[in-house]
Amino acid sequence: MTTRLCIVTIALLFLLGVGAAVAGESAPPAAPAASQAEQAPAPQMTPEDKADAEIGKSAAESVEKQFKVVKDSADLPRINAIMERLKPGTQKPYQTYTVKVLDNKAINAFSLPGGYLFFTQGLLDAVESDDELAAVAAHEMAHVSLSHSRKMMGRSDRYSKILGPLVLASILSRSDRVDPGAMLMVGSLVVEDALNHYGREAELEADHEAVLYLKNSGSYNPVAMLTVAEGLAHMENAGLQVDPGVFQTHPFPAERVAAITTELRELSIPIERRRVTKSLYSAAGAAKIGDREVGELTLTAGGGAKPWTAVVSHPAATVDGASPIARAQEASRKLNALLLADLTSIEVNLVTSANGVTVQARHQALFTITPDDAALLKTTVDALARQAIQAMRTGFQQERVGRAY
Repeated sequence: MTTRLCIVTIALLFLLGVGAAVAGESAPPAAPAASQAEQAPAPQMTPEDKADAEIGKSAAESVEKQFKVVKDSADLPRINAIMERLKPGTQKPYQTYTVKVLDNKAINAFSLPGGYLFFTQGLLDAVESDDELAAVAAHEMAHVSLSHSRKMMGRSDRYSKILGPLVLASILSRSDRVDPGAMLMVGSLVVEDALNHYGREAELEADHEAVLYLKNSGSYNPVAMLTVAEGLAHMENAGLQVDPGVFQTHPFPAERVAAITTELRELSIPIERRRVTKSLYSAAGAAKIGDREVGELTLTAGGGAKPWTAVVSHPAATVDGASPIARAQEASRKLNALLLADLTSIEVNLVTSANGVTVQARHQALFTITPDDAALLKTTVDALARQAIQAMRTGFQQERVGRAY
């Protein structure tokens, strides 16, 4: 169905001089060892990179004719700072990137050859941390670093059919004889490919490399690559795709989730989703009820200007030498550790004993509501237990419904 165009890639050969002793003569003194930088010069732009830059420039101009660009977006410094931290770990650390934000509510990003990256405003509003934004950026940078657009042009017969094999070869080799009209046409085709993404193998490869970019950066949590892929899978399962004719979610999200999960486990990276999302976490402090100072355990879901917060428990009595505030702090410590380990609502339950009612999670006691707590708060143990379990269940629900994707 397709004809393959063989593209000869220029290999950069680094020749190392080797000194040898002539027979019967003593070898000259060994020269001081060269530094690593001298042995392996920093990679430079290849002719193919320069051709990609011209193709990408034409394609980017086509994008800006089709979609409205957010001028002077406040998100650009954030995106550029993230990409600068990721660049050294990519295959093309010398690559220059040009980033634009599109005024579109769809949740998407795409890349063009030559380092042109586009993020929709919808995506920037949806990601819940710099880690998730870095995951999206890393994925698109991988497409550029691995020359996925160039590879697609070489294997897709529509380019050669529309442009002609010789014209396509001239474009890919950066010939000065390329007709400007042909460059405009290839730019339009490249945009169409980018919007619809680069195919199964390329997307999985970009995910794989993005995990490594995040890990090697030392700045971003690779688990964010998983939460982003899971978000896309959720969008597909829930039918939340926006503007399906233009911006499409990456295909086969379930397969991507499985592959990223496997890679994280092979790299021994703990899968702690709540470290990279605006998710559920607890806090402890003091509160005043009437004239009495008590402990306070709260649960918060979401971020931004209006996060959801509710009181889970008010320890009021001192138990085994632990003050009410200390009891709240210990409960918060245990709960946060379990939340980071992906605790779910179904794993939380109540256990009644002679000492009161204990809130458990994964068979671990989080805190106990005692008769003394109830007496000091002028209520019953059962009422306090119902309040605690209801607050926790609502928190899990708020976390789930509050996620944009």
